[in-house]
Amino acid sequence: MDFSLSEDQAAIAELATRIFRDQVDDAARVRHQSSFDHDLWHKLASSGLTGLGLSEANGGSAMGFIAQCLVAQAQGGVLAQIPLAETLLAAYALEQGGVNEGLAKVADGSTHLTISLATGLHLEGQALSGELSMVPWAEGALYIVACVGDRLIAFATAEADMTVVPQKVSNGRPTHLLQIRRATAIDLGGRDSIASLRQRQQVLTASIQLGVASEALARTALYTSERKQFGKALAGFQAVAHRAADGYMDIEALRGVVDSAMWRIDQGLDATLQAGAARWWAAETSHRVSHTAQHLHGGIGADIEYPIHRFFLWSKQLEFDLGGAAHQLADMGKYLASNPQSGVTL
Repeated sequence: MDFSLSEDQAAIAELATRIFRDQVDDAARVRHQSSFDHDLWHKLASSGLTGLGLSEANGGSAMGFIAQCLVAQAQGGVLAQIPLAETLLAAYALEQGGVNEGLAKVADGSTHLTISLATGLHLEGQALSGELSMVPWAEGALYIVACVGDRLIAFATAEADMTVVPQKVSNGRPTHLLQIRRATAIDLGGRDSIASLRQRQQVLTASIQLGVASEALARTALYTSERKQFGKALAGFQAVAHRAADGYMDIEALRGVVDSAMWRIDQGLDATLQAGAARWWAAETSHRVSHTAQHLHGGIGADIEYPIHRFFLWSKQLEFDLGGAAHQLADMGKYLASNPQSGVTL
């Protein structure tokens, strides 16, 4: 096991960080609080970052899963409103399932994709119907990747008879309820395909959470170093320092489990427990660090116009996107009960 980055991976992380930091400041976060930042999306595409996981034949660079996670971390650090994780995940599922049409447009930023692994769809032959709630970035997506029972499927939105109803979520991300009367399902695989995609979804989401938490704590460290109370910087008070140190340990623990999970996936190994652990740590870290950041900012932390509040909203949204920490522990417990050889027993 070697978690050190290759030169290419380090270069991608540096490039992504530079683009996100240059393009997304606090003013941009306000402008795109609940809308697609198309300019940023095109900038990322022109730099080759929207097609990282795609093959060269489809306009990508086939850089692997670790590179995708590094870009996701950079996105989380600036709260960029773009369908990055959803597009990377759906593109992987489509390409693995033998669907190549339109993927070049994903790589060049002309379109995007999305994914929902929730229940609610029904399949008769190739005819798809049903309802999906809380689907991110559904409007304008070329394909939506979903699952029906033990089959992973996709459908083209342009050819589907469906109603798209906007829904509100905590962090403002464009999200929709899909009422599908009829769509043509494209089969992408079975249980193994769903499991592989779910693991990637858990780790990519955790990577974004790592970026959000790291930046929230960094901003808190700067604020408490500059803000004075009783003639002394807040960071000089032991209670403040201890609370911030706990947040730092949470973040580094999350970084370790994310590194482990993304390395296993990149190596083509099963990461059921590792991805679950990353997701659990991410949910716990999101909760604790977001509250620490807001608390240590004092009264201004509760101001919905102040930047740290947006980090809080993103943390809470990501904490529950795929189910909270308790939900994740229950899933891991069920897996261990069915696969006792996967865990350590006393």
